[in-house]
This record gives sequence, C-alpha cells and structure tokens, in this order.
Amino acid sequence: MLLHNKFLVLFVFLVALGPLHATDTDGDGVLDLVDNCSEVANADQRNTDGDAFGNICDPDFNNDGQVNFPDLAAMEQVFFLSGNFPQDMNGDGQVSFPDLVLLSEYFFTAPGPAGGLSRGLQVVPAFTSISIDGPIAMKQAPGDDSSWYVAERNGRILRFDNVATPGQPDVVLDIVSKVDTFFEGGLLDFAFDPDFAGNGRLFVSYTADGSSSQSNPLDSRISLFRPSQVDPDTFDADAEIVIIEIDQPQGNHNGGSLAFGHDGMLYLGLGDGGGSNDTGNNSQNITNLLGTIIRIDVNLTDEELDLGLTYRIPDGNAFPGSASCATGCPETYAYGLRNPWRFSFDSLTGELYAGDVGQSTREEIDLIVAGGNYGWRCYEGNLSFNLSGCGPATDYLFPLVDYGRSEGASVTGGYVYRGSDYPDLQGVYLYSDYISGKIWGLLGGKELGELVDTPVDVASFAQGNDGELYLLQLFPSAIYRVQVVP
Repeated sequence: MLLHNKFLVLFVFLVALGPLHATDTDGDGVLDLVDNCSEVANADQRNTDGDAFGNICDPDFNNDGQVNFPDLAAMEQVFFLSGNFPQDMNGDGQVSFPDLVLLSEYFFTAPGPAGGLSRGLQVVPAFTSISIDGPIAMKQAPGDDSSWYVAERNGRILRFDNVATPGQPDVVLDIVSKVDTFFEGGLLDFAFDPDFAGNGRLFVSYTADGSSSQSNPLDSRISLFRPSQVDPDTFDADAEIVIIEIDQPQGNHNGGSLAFGHDGMLYLGLGDGGGSNDTGNNSQNITNLLGTIIRIDVNLTDEELDLGLTYRIPDGNAFPGSASCATGCPETYAYGLRNPWRFSFDSLTGELYAGDVGQSTREEIDLIVAGGNYGWRCYEGNLSFNLSGCGPATDYLFPLVDYGRSEGASVTGGYVYRGSDYPDLQGVYLYSDYISGKIWGLLGGKELGELVDTPVDVASFAQGNDGELYLLQLFPSAIYRVQVVP
C-alpha cells in the first residue's frame, strides 16, 4: 500500500507538469496522459489490438484481456530502457515510474481489469470424506484424471476417486514393514512411469533401516514396484526391485523428492547427510551423492531388470564422461544443496524448481540446471556461511529468492500453476514454508511477494493433471485446495 501511495503522489506530480500533460486534445474529458487507459476513452482508441485496452496507455501488454502479473513481468523486462516499447504507456520514450503510475490504477484495484490475484488467494479443505494418516505426497497417474494416489509417510499408498466427496481409499501399496520413519525418514515420494498406462510401473522413494549392514541409521532407496498378478489394481510389495540405495550418515536431511522430467529421466533429491553445518562437506564433495539431485535412465525392459540392470547414466549430467564417483558421480545432475525438500518441473516449460531448506538463517528457491553447484556449505541462500576451502562466488549458482526467519524456517517447494480455473495465476510458481504456512509466488524468476498466510503446516504441494494445486498437511492429516478468493 505504501508503494501504491507513492504512485499516487507521483501521478499528481505528473499532472502538474504543464500543458503537455494537461491537455485533452480529443475533448472527451480525459487528459491525454491517461486517455487510453480510461473506461471513457474513445472507442477507436481502445480496440485497435482487440484487447479492450487503449493503445498508447495499454497495461494489458500480452493482449490476453486481463491486467495481471504476467503484464507486470513483461514490463519489468524493459523497465528503465529508452525506446518505443509497448510498456511506454505515456509515450515519453522512456519506460519508467510514470508508466507504473498509470498501470497502478488498474493493477492494484479490484474488481477492475486486475481481478484475479488482486483479490488474493485462499486454501479450502478438500477430500474431507477420506481418512488418511500423514499424507506426504499426492499425484495422479499420467493421462488419468479419474483418481488420486496419496502416500502416507508410514509406508502406504492409497487411491481414491477424484470427486468432491470420495469414498474411503483403497490401499494399493503397503511397504510399512520396509519403511523406517526414524527422524525425518519415511515413505517420502513416488512417481509414475511416463508409460504407466502401458507398463504399470511405480517408483517409490523411501528410507530403510541402514543399521543392519552399515553403521548409518538410514538408507535412502528408490524402488520399482509393478502391478500384482493377483490384483492388477494394486502393486506387488513382495517383488520390489531396488533401483538405487544411498547411505545416510544421519536421520535428517534425506530429501527424497522423486519425479520424471520432460526428458523421460528419473530425478531424485538428496540432502547433505544430516546433522548440521555439513561438517563432512558432503554437498561440495563430488565423489558422493549427498547434497545432490541425481538423474538416471530407468527405461529398461523386463529382461534387463531380470538380469540385474537397474538404471543407465544418461547424457547431460554434471560430470560427463565420468565412469565412477572417483571423478564425479555420474548420476549427479546438480549439487551443493543442503536438503532439497520438494522439487517440481514446470509442466509447460520443463524448468526444474527446488526448495532447499536452510541451516539457521535463510531458506531458498533454486532453478536447477545441469552441472549447477548451489553453494552449500559455502553459502546459505545469498549469505556466506563457511567459506573455508571454497572458490570464488562465480563458481556457484545463487537462489531465485531466499528469505529469513521472520518469514519462515523450513521451505516447501511447490509448482508452477498451469491450471485453467484462475488465469491470473498462470505461470506463477507457488511455494510455502512448513513452519509459517505462508505462500509466496515467483513469475519468470522474479518475486511476487506473499500471496496468502495460511494456517496450514505445508508439508507438500500437489498438482493435478489439470494444473490445479493442492496442499498436504501431515499433522493433523488434511488436504487443501489452493484457489483465488471469489
């Protein structure tokens, strides 16, 4: 609101500049400075590009008939540049604050052309008719909107109908006896094979007891489960194929997010091994898989699986040509992460966003790219943490956004909204914090600020095949839907 007031003051100043800005050449009772942004502007001024907004002072930069965050993002790209840009709304040859003054009257006013996010977000309970215990991940099978699958941290995956009041869910996988929930462990995520309709393969990320064969308390494990021959609507828990297993030195910072990218490869996020301060320097050690996002090819035939092959190394990872972890683990896609808790691919662009939980000062959202080193333990967010043995800052990729303890203390990565119910949210990446429950937005990598302060302890986001978003709360167990305030 303070920023808005500054715009209004600046607007009054501009109107007082002199005859150039105080004329009404077409006699319609609206000053030329704001003519084409006004509801009473002449019809021939308003409809040239067919978006119902004026030509010279047109805040609808992308001509989609709405004035919203995508328009502001478009303006930001050329802000303070000289030239004849569409964002130069007052025609003075400069995209600058006077143009924002004109835009502000539309963008920050409801209902008006702004609509959408100017009314704010809210979260509402969803699927309240079902009983679940510690929901930690929820997904739909590729191409099938008829049902939802939800993972319980204790080791079960349930399926229920995608209706407003579904009946009690069916248990489709029960690996409670295999899952160790010590500290931050548990069944942490799952991912459907892109060809799930054809092969029925389900990949599951969970922690198992590591103390029986190693000195570590937990093992992070990705396993493959296929449909049961007795009941093909369920998965055979006794025919588990362990794809990859990584020792966890401590019980926390397990990561565990699992997803297929647009390239058909399987991605897994792993924390730095736990404890605090990364005293083992795992995240900067390229000879282990801790503190990384790994990328592997699991597109194998049944015959290859029967022979013991569980994955291949695809081209395009961080250490091309490396045959073993001695020269950089070939599974590594990106590294230098502390505890990536929830990453997701933009369903339109394929970009990979990750929330990385901080140590004691900063939480961060990263745009993950092949070979990227995201700086932990040298940096926590944008702040230096422990620079001993670290390279120059240019060696590292810094977050799209980080925030401090006044806003939250445990980031939960989210999704880019690609639904159709709320056009104003289109392209906005939503993320939250498990401690504060606040939800923020990013658009084009730029901060949109806090969108809503919820009472939810947001453990995970979920996104339907239709692009709409949901929230999961572990305790008390609940599912919420994200929507724009009516």
